Amino acid sequence: MFDIGFWEILVIALVALIVVGPERLPKLIRVTGLWIGRAQASLHAIKTDISRELRAQELKDALNKTNQTMSDMNQTIHIDESLESQKKTENTEETDKKDG
Repeated sequence: MFDIGFWEILVIALVALIVVGPERLPKLIRVTGLWIGRAQASLHAIKTDISRELRAQELKDALNKTNQTMSDMNQTIHIDESLESQKKTENTEETDKKDG
């Protein structure tokens, strides 16, 4: 997470030992560890929520694309049906003219 080397950790530990004292240092380390753990858990939950929302958005986009494709296909089918009905009407009219 952080780019901290051995020497930086050693300096932080020595400063904490001098400032806090040897009696309260173990409790401080425990509390600090708990806070870091909670922060990591919160970050993990946020990342999970974001990835879940992104997947949901991708699914919505795919569904919309599929619906658009189906709509386009339906329009094509209706156009084809209209053309066929016009041809049938024209053929019927021509047949009626020939018979009449």
